Amino acid sequence: MATETRETRGHTTHEGTLNLSVNVGIPDADVAVTIRVQSLPTPRDLDKNGWPVGYFEEVVGSMPDLERGPQGSFEERLALE
Repeated sequence: MATETRETRGHTTHEGTLNLSVNVGIPDADVAVTIRVQSLPTPRDLDKNGWPVGYFEEVVGSMPDLERGPQGSFEERLALE
């Protein structure tokens, strides 16, 4: 069987347990499962435009050494008539 990636979302219990039931379409077989848990921002953590609260305050100035390099010169062209 080829490896498949399936994404789903769930909600944990008050104890922090996530209960999953995923139909993989392979009856009566041993399978290996990898789970990656990633917290999703809650609506109260987002501003009215959907950005995380404080995002732009953290990003502005985060690359102080970034400088635009020399752009070279433009070639002289004939004027349009």
